[in-house]
Amino acid sequence: MKITKQNAEHYTWGNKCDGWHLLKSNSLNVIEEKMPPGTSELLHCHRIAQQVFYILNGTASFEINGEFHTLIANESIHIPPRALHRIFNDGKVDLSFLLISQPMAQNDRIDIVPYTEELKSHIKILNEEWLTKYFSVEPNDVVQLSNPTVEIINKGGIIYYAQHNKQIVGTACLLKINEQTYELGKMAVTDSAQGLGIGNVLMDYSIQLAKQLGAKSLILFSNTSLGPAIHLYEKYGFKKVDFEQGHYTRSNIKMEKVL
Repeated sequence: MKITKQNAEHYTWGNKCDGWHLLKSNSLNVIEEKMPPGTSELLHCHRIAQQVFYILNGTASFEINGEFHTLIANESIHIPPRALHRIFNDGKVDLSFLLISQPMAQNDRIDIVPYTEELKSHIKILNEEWLTKYFSVEPNDVVQLSNPTVEIINKGGIIYYAQHNKQIVGTACLLKINEQTYELGKMAVTDSAQGLGIGNVLMDYSIQLAKQLGAKSLILFSNTSLGPAIHLYEKYGFKKVDFEQGHYTRSNIKMEKVL
């Protein structure tokens, strides 16, 4: 069957962006998309799918794993699985491109969602879930989680969430220690999303963000009883350093990654 934009399945997304399914199957997906000037998608990754963007018209800007790229018509770029990326249109004309995904990427996506006042309850819900499972909610937790805007954001910190299938399933934050050092904290993933690699996505973004902020080191406090968490930190290059008692009685290890 001959497929054109006139008879293809059409959808809209973001801020007046359009898409047309030229081929829609579980193993391969081909879409033409159009983005008006000034539009962007959320930073995200795909757990399994790899993608190729081929620019038809306009100028495309990409952020891929913390690096920025610009493509014009007749140029393409490959996005491997698990690479954090977004496309945005900083130009003055519509941006049109082909997006080829193998396999289909629609249900394979993890978004990084910025903190807003409307979403502030999620950092409390997610952290209280894991704290009550493994430890207890301490006084400093109550202070920070009850008013994250004042206690984290207004002190130079940044909070962000991981979203899967339109549900907030994980969170983490960077707490500002000084201009060169941030603390990675409040990282939590809900039980229902375990096994999806959410922790890896949050770690990838945390490190990319700290570098973009100009930080020279990233520290964290944890407990050696949390074997999988310690293994995750070590995998990302965190090393054990001299421990000093932090904000929490549950902590018995301090780790640092030099950026």
